[in-house]
Amino acid sequence: MDELRSYSPEDVIAANLRETALQMSMVTEQEMAHLREQAVEIVTGVEHSQDLLAALPDHRPPRFVPSPLPQNAQMLERHRRLSSVWRSVLLCTELRCLLEREGELIFDRFFAEQEETEQAAQGRVVYQRNSYADTAFLRFAKLLGKDPRAVYTGGFTGVCEEVYNGTCEYCILPIENSAEGPLNSFTRLIDRYDLKIAATCDVPTTDGSRITRFALLRRTLTLPPSLGARDLFFEFIAPLEGEPSITDLLSAAQCCGLRLSRLDTRAPSQEELSLPTERVVLRTDQGDLAAFLLYLAMELPQYTPVGIYPHLTENQ
Repeated sequence: MDELRSYSPEDVIAANLRETALQMSMVTEQEMAHLREQAVEIVTGVEHSQDLLAALPDHRPPRFVPSPLPQNAQMLERHRRLSSVWRSVLLCTELRCLLEREGELIFDRFFAEQEETEQAAQGRVVYQRNSYADTAFLRFAKLLGKDPRAVYTGGFTGVCEEVYNGTCEYCILPIENSAEGPLNSFTRLIDRYDLKIAATCDVPTTDGSRITRFALLRRTLTLPPSLGARDLFFEFIAPLEGEPSITDLLSAAQCCGLRLSRLDTRAPSQEELSLPTERVVLRTDQGDLAAFLLYLAMELPQYTPVGIYPHLTENQ
């Protein structure tokens, strides 16, 4: 009887929770095993890695919809969404591991719009000249690893047109500063000409009171020599409405080890007919960018990549 009296309700609850956690761990391990099997089946069913992206939407993990009690509905729905994101990310991680083992996963498979730059345009960097843009040009010149040639023009629209029309390979534009934050007029200009970010750098004023961030842009997305570098950023545009939600995207990024650097909501101007979008900037660090790209290809194929690029410091 003394033993029964010493066994408190709190002890019973704690024991039940431990038992539930053990059961959940066993179920999770079973899920992981099934997702690995699914990844093997997907890879076996495609002949080349470029065919994988087309196969992904047909093989997304099933979404389980529980029938909760009314008082638990909201919390269980959140758990369900997080679990669905986790399953998709795990499947993509397994696919990445299998493809790397086979030597098939190449990053440029995700960005089919790669194209050769005209020889006359190679190494030509156009910008509207001032002392700060000159400093940015000298920074970017070190990254390009060749003998870039500066070209000057009188307006920012003209800068973009030079690259869009293939006259120059790169252009330089300011994209934000420490006083105003993101410069939306330049962001809209970049989107209008569908330019991609190749690198960014910060240029301070002479007295150091203000910093302007400049972007090196080109017509198509280019990949840095080393995608394992710690200071790479992945930037993309996602529709604000529909599935997956921005919360799901950020949860998937976190599962892949990517960190949110910036999130900007953009409402279309009166001249635009498009829906509102989110501009997402993630820091890759040592995260699994390949798995996240596979997740986007499976869950949000309509996303628009803006760049995978380094941010240059004064010492680079």
